[in-house]
Amino acid sequence: KAEDVKRQAAGRWPDILQTVCGLSPSQLNPRVHGPCPMCGGKDRFRAMDDVAETGGLLCNGCHNGDTTPRCGDGLSAVQWLRNVSFPESLAIVADALGMAPTSGPVEPVDIIAAVCRAKRMPLEAFKQFVPTAEKRGRNRADCARVPVWNENGETHSYFDLTLTGKGYLARGKGMSGMFFPGRLPQPGETWHIVEGVKDAAALIGLGFDAAGLPSSFMADKYAELFRGVNVVLVPDLDEPGQLGSQKTGGNLSGIAASVRVARLPGELLATNGDDVRDVLKRPNGEQLVRDAIQAAELWQPREGEPDTEDGRPGVVLTLNYGWGVDQVTGHLGNLGWESPWIPSAKRERLRLFHRGGVLVHVVVEQSEKPLPGGVVVPQGAARIRPLPVGQMPLRIADACRLLIEVETDEGIVQKSVPPSKWLIEGVSTRGDYSGDVRRLDAIITAPTLRPDGTILQAAGYDAQTGLLYIPGDSFPRVPQNPTIDDARQAAEMLLNVVADFEFESESDRAAWVALVLTYIGRPAIDGCTPFFAVTATTPGAGKSLAVDAGSEIAYGRPAARKPFSGKDEETQKAITATALEALPAVLMDNLDRPLGGAPLDAALTALTWSDRVLGFSKTTGDLPLKTVWSGTGNNVRYKGDFARRVLPIRLATSCERPEERTGFEHPNLLAWVRDNRPKLAVAALTILRAYVVAGRPEQPGGKWGSFDEWSDLVRGSIVWCGLADPLVTRETAKDDDASGAIIRGLIGGLLEMDEHGDGLTARQIVKALEDDTKAASDGTKIEHFPAMREAVAECGTNKGRLDAKTLSYSLRKYRGRISNGWKIIGEQNRTGVICWKAKSATAGDAGDAGDSFSVPTHGKLCVTHNTHNTHMDSYRDGAKSSPASPASPAPAENVEPDIDYIGELFQ
Repeated sequence: KAEDVKRQAAGRWPDILQTVCGLSPSQLNPRVHGPCPMCGGKDRFRAMDDVAETGGLLCNGCHNGDTTPRCGDGLSAVQWLRNVSFPESLAIVADALGMAPTSGPVEPVDIIAAVCRAKRMPLEAFKQFVPTAEKRGRNRADCARVPVWNENGETHSYFDLTLTGKGYLARGKGMSGMFFPGRLPQPGETWHIVEGVKDAAALIGLGFDAAGLPSSFMADKYAELFRGVNVVLVPDLDEPGQLGSQKTGGNLSGIAASVRVARLPGELLATNGDDVRDVLKRPNGEQLVRDAIQAAELWQPREGEPDTEDGRPGVVLTLNYGWGVDQVTGHLGNLGWESPWIPSAKRERLRLFHRGGVLVHVVVEQSEKPLPGGVVVPQGAARIRPLPVGQMPLRIADACRLLIEVETDEGIVQKSVPPSKWLIEGVSTRGDYSGDVRRLDAIITAPTLRPDGTILQAAGYDAQTGLLYIPGDSFPRVPQNPTIDDARQAAEMLLNVVADFEFESESDRAAWVALVLTYIGRPAIDGCTPFFAVTATTPGAGKSLAVDAGSEIAYGRPAARKPFSGKDEETQKAITATALEALPAVLMDNLDRPLGGAPLDAALTALTWSDRVLGFSKTTGDLPLKTVWSGTGNNVRYKGDFARRVLPIRLATSCERPEERTGFEHPNLLAWVRDNRPKLAVAALTILRAYVVAGRPEQPGGKWGSFDEWSDLVRGSIVWCGLADPLVTRETAKDDDASGAIIRGLIGGLLEMDEHGDGLTARQIVKALEDDTKAASDGTKIEHFPAMREAVAECGTNKGRLDAKTLSYSLRKYRGRISNGWKIIGEQNRTGVICWKAKSATAGDAGDAGDSFSVPTHGKLCVTHNTHNTHMDSYRDGAKSSPASPASPAPAENVEPDIDYIGELFQ
């Protein structure tokens, strides 16, 4: 019975599991985590604390609760590790204990098969390396032993593979050699060289001939084994692997029939980069490996051996470190541009740029890329990334030969050396690369307009603007001298994109055109651009679709997404990530809270951005920030000072459920835009270019402070070609400005409460509201001061209660802001406490305090106390210092006044 077997096995489970499952003593140590013998997952497998008594084992990968139950005792552990039924497991353990006669001895564990499972090697492929089952070490752990070959093509040592660890070479001569699958290469064959016997077995499992190295490179004495052989080097994705492949290629050059180097897909790391077996674990991994081998490029000598003359410039390193750094930096700036020794297909990939004092290169995202702050970069986007320090030695080796001078018996000779630490760090942290490395401001995927009004439509790097143009489509030529008629036809073409959208007005439709022109013409605008807020009253009106349609025209993909949390620190992280990545556009989708905040305010009115690098004690430097920001939401509202930075684009659907509409001119809009993107992008540029050719005639309607350059070009070209003025929509942003409503309420409230115009402290305001609330609690009186009460509820509460300190902060924040001819001022009284007043922004300083407070007459003024008569006299008679102040009748005597919200004055 199982209970009898468990009772006999208690305290003996480690020995049993070693005998019947081939586990090592270290694997049965509860304090040690290691690779799982079944799934190979790193640091997943361990013995339970009571393994000696129960035999319990755990793998966090295998025992996920869904497929394989947790091995709570030794019987289930044997069942799992031996892949047998429970009765078979019971019999195996009973036999090991000698509890029952069996038909034969207990079947020992197949250590070779177990090693293949643990190391992710195909068994039949591994067997070609002639492994044997052996015991090694003090604990005599089971291992799979493979022979090691020397330079004469003979086996001379061995290499042990256990279920844990990377493997063990024999001491002495066994520390060097090669792994061959039972035979040597023959001339005319194609062989693949990788690091280790495990990757070699993996490639043999795919049908390739492969040999393994015990380290990252092959010594030159083994090259003769590959004479006349076509060799493909498949290095790991790390610095030792890449440098080792260069050295191996040099040793094989001139001996092997050909030497090519495959580049596995993935990111290069300083150490512990992915190898063949890691790539095979990925989705479609086998095809990725085959594609990499198929695309292997001929090895080029770049290690700088003294007799190697490949055209690379040489830099003789001396104790003048600064000079050495400058020389190498200059050669890096030419890498890929003036590098005939680099294959033409690789030159573009090796090019370096600088941005914000940092060396950068261009990468293309193979999948969606999340960035700090919640920004998501879409798949296929080319983005700017800082060059990893681990890549620096490789780029230096590609760019130049590093030499030192040494004295020999034959005199002073030059010797090639690898990049040293001081050189790598000196180049990486130089900061000022101007004059040596090209500046990269942004990547564009469609033609654009330069600041001087000329068209940039030649693919590649544009030195005038610092832009890298990577065309996403085949674009027709933009006309050099378009007319106003051409511009009007182009505008009609763009408006056809949004033919199915229900805009609130023609100005809103023109504002969408302004968004598209801003996207595609952003490099031509030296100043800042506004925030485009696409808003509607009903969900499903097509807000995000409108933005994505514009983004597809300019960039060939939707804009990068960023949720808006309302927390300044999260917004700041997102802006920093955006600046580091040089994202051209970011969409804050589905806004569900008032939009604004100090970081976003700053980002919209600044052309550079500097912040602390997340996770490091250093700053980004001054990064260019020319991102076009947009947002979507229903009835979007704005906080603080943000409303003046917004250009609304309002959608006004005519049905209750707009998502159920049918009969569209473009049923699949984004697909239609993608198909017609080339001509739509050229249409947008035609409008801008025609306006420039016409001399940028000034258009009526005024400027937009903080966005003058944008207004001159984008808004000017739109009005010039006959569309409505997009700036008209700004008025709705003012209506949705939460801070504007608060300011109007505070001004109205001060006029309510400040009877004599002497001013009130924040504490007096709070006390008056609290006293008035208490007086009205018995139901015999109504609460007074409705304007101030409403405003304080918005800006003067803390945890739901009136708070003088919070109100004081808000009054300071809005001090001096003008609303409808009035402003809030603060003056110290005799005790040094600030008293707050509402003052006419047009009134002079002469006259007494009361006379300076003339109340605006548009709308309806309602007082709350008959005791306000003194103030009302001033209101009725007009301010003495402001004769132009209009008059208004006083309230009837002894009549309880109307308590309408005084803030209506300022709507």
